[in-house]
Amino acid sequence: MMTHVRMFGRMVGLNVTMTIAYRAAFFALMVSSVIQPVVSLLVMLTIESQGADLPFDRSQLVTYYLLLSFVAICTGCWVGEYLAEGIRDGELSNTLVRPVPYIYNFVTNNIGEKIVKLPLLLPILIVIALLFRSELSLPSDPLRWIGFGIAVVFAAATAFLLDFALGSLAFWIKDVSGLFRIKDLLQGLLAGQFVPLALFPPAFAPFLEVQPFRYTLSFPLEVLAGTLDGAALVRGFAWQIGYSVVLWLCYRVIWHYGLKSYEAVGR
Repeated sequence: MMTHVRMFGRMVGLNVTMTIAYRAAFFALMVSSVIQPVVSLLVMLTIESQGADLPFDRSQLVTYYLLLSFVAICTGCWVGEYLAEGIRDGELSNTLVRPVPYIYNFVTNNIGEKIVKLPLLLPILIVIALLFRSELSLPSDPLRWIGFGIAVVFAAATAFLLDFALGSLAFWIKDVSGLFRIKDLLQGLLAGQFVPLALFPPAFAPFLEVQPFRYTLSFPLEVLAGTLDGAALVRGFAWQIGYSVVLWLCYRVIWHYGLKSYEAVGR
């Protein structure tokens, strides 16, 4: 067990070192990542100032959109298509003989990049927070921050496992890029990236509550913004943890049968 922990730590450190070499490019990426939420915030504040009846007040809107980029970086995942490429071109064969599970390569890459990205993002968010300081009201309740942190961890796990499971379908599907285009479109719409899910028509509320993309981005923001009552929080965490467990089981099943198919064709 400790051997795996030490190996995991070394792999994270290696990925951090590799990512730092591209810090200028990542800083530009961080700047671009906050533009869309800021523009969306300005639009929503304009709508609210004109008397629209929104489920969020101005303070909740500012909190939601200010932290949208932060949560998106914490939970973002980009491993699926790289995984699919490794399966298609046979690179997977070279890594299966290593003494750690193959998934470690992608988990540590994901964590390593986020360790570099977040310090680059935080100064930008501080500047934006100062611009909206008159309407920004972050919660003082430590329990809400703890809930937010737990929700972010499970959101990251859910997003990662979903991406990894889709990429693993390359064991049987030659080109999975179409699946990822569909996934990215649905995630942008249903995760609360474009607009908060609370702004959808009430008829969609039951579906929006149970669909998995909510738990990769929107749910942590809802927890921190204080828009959920106690029962909704319990249901939300239950769904989020449930999706993480189910997607983990999907990953295990896909790899159990996928590796047999992979070996059967002599790769």
